[in-house]
Amino acid sequence: MIYDNININKNNIVEPENTFKVNFIKGATVEILGGREGSYNIKFINNRTGEVPYETTIRNNMWTKCVMEYFIEWRIEVYEDGKLWKTYTYNAENKRVYIAFDSKALGDTMSWIPYIDEFRKKHNCQVICSTFMNDLFVNEYPEIEFVAPGTGVDNLYAMYCLGLFYKEDGSIDLYKNPTDPKTQPMQKMCTDLLGLTYREVKPKIKHSKVEKPTNKQVTIAIHGTAQTKYWNNPTGWQDVVDWLKSKGYEVKLVSKEGDGYMGNSHPKGVTQLANGPISGVIDEMLKSEAFIGIGSGLSWLSWGLGVKTVLISGFSYKWAEMRDCVRIAAPKGKCEGCFNRIKLDGGDWNWCPDHKGTDRQFECTKTITSEMVITELQKFL
Repeated sequence: MIYDNININKNNIVEPENTFKVNFIKGATVEILGGREGSYNIKFINNRTGEVPYETTIRNNMWTKCVMEYFIEWRIEVYEDGKLWKTYTYNAENKRVYIAFDSKALGDTMSWIPYIDEFRKKHNCQVICSTFMNDLFVNEYPEIEFVAPGTGVDNLYAMYCLGLFYKEDGSIDLYKNPTDPKTQPMQKMCTDLLGLTYREVKPKIKHSKVEKPTNKQVTIAIHGTAQTKYWNNPTGWQDVVDWLKSKGYEVKLVSKEGDGYMGNSHPKGVTQLANGPISGVIDEMLKSEAFIGIGSGLSWLSWGLGVKTVLISGFSYKWAEMRDCVRIAAPKGKCEGCFNRIKLDGGDWNWCPDHKGTDRQFECTKTITSEMVITELQKFL
């Protein structure tokens, strides 16, 4: 050929440089792109502990991912043909991070929302958040961008989902929850997911300015999403209402469920708030000297509003809910805490895993007496 005798100078040939991409969207992802052939050993290192939860080898134009979806301060080391090529440490400063609520529950939402702002402040990042109750928070947290659940969000550096995640066999999915949430206080479950130090923080909640009425009032909420959450002492609520009324208090029931719901009758002498937006419930709570409830979202709402909150619960342990409340639990020696030991069967209204069908069913709250509650009320009413 005519070019066979031409000498080619290879000294100035520049090999194509491969690029390294990383994101932390539901887990740490590394991608190697480019035309230079190479083998890359990748180590996903917990920068706080030095642990290496995942290590693998890929080639150029491939990607890999560590499936732990909760926050970890990652340090990623990439070795090309045995030599350290790239090191990257998690840094969300001035980047976009999406935190999505998987739960629609009022209690979960009230419990977790303050930590979205704590995450933003710690990492100095731009947080996008989706809850099922955005209207309650959008004006209270102006530095956070709220979007509707399911909204597409672009240009993300990281994404985390808040919820209690189970595998098909009923065990906790430890790729999505770093610890068993049932064994943690509700708020610590969230701080564990977001890599924050646990301390009790109350939410900022949209509300109007209300004046205390001339007639003193107390709000109560007797209903929940399972019978195990109820105060199952048959005369408990009536005794407490009678005592409150004898002291001159009007008692307002803010539960939306009707009288007789799932066999649970309303105490006599109360005024039930008409069904309407949650703003009406908030107004009545703020007018009250106290709120008395069970292990339900309305108790978390009252606590978040700064109202004196009395919580009657036996299905959970004393540490499971908020600290800043008057907590009335099952008497010593009685069964308690099934919710923190066993996965709740949402399809069984009368779920009582230890004693269902026996005379000890719902023992935890049947044995909480009205005298126990009234004794606590007397300390501040």
